[in-house]
Order: sequence, then C-alpha cells, then structure tokens
Amino acid sequence: LAGVGPGCTDETLLSAIASALHTSTMPITGQLSAAVEKNPGVWLNTSQPLCKAFMVTDEDIRKQEELVQQVRKRLEEALMADMLAH
Repeated sequence: LAGVGPGCTDETLLSAIASALHTSTMPITGQLSAAVEKNPGVWLNTSQPLCKAFMVTDEDIRKQEELVQQVRKRLEEALMADMLAH
C-alpha cells in the first residue's frame, strides 16, 4: 500500500484504512484517479482512504491465511513449552 498526499506516513495510512474498514460497508479500493497523485485535493473520492488504488487477490488471502496458521502453531508450541516448564 502506498499513501497519497503530503505528509502521509505509514501510521496515517494504516489508521485511514483501519477506519475505513470499520466504518464503511463499501469495498476499500483506495483512490482510483491518477490525478489525486498530482494534487490530492482534486478528484478526491472521500469515501476511500488516501492511498493508491490496490486490489486484494485470492492468492493474497491464501498467503495471509497460511501465515496466520503458522503463527497460531508457533504460539501453541510456545504456550505448551511454557506450561511444561512451570
């Protein structure tokens, strides 16, 4: 993900996307107009966060699901090791 506009930090971008996910029932696509990169105040779609357009694919979702499963397994192993140590 890449933010658009002056002073757009990673924290600002994450906050904007998280807010959009929790307050909107519309899909989050980012700013679709190329004009917004030249002047963020022009052609702004106010229902979308200030980031460049992006698409989440089925492959992205599959990779994220695999990562979550791996992290859950490591957490389970760490908790079991901790229980056995005490």
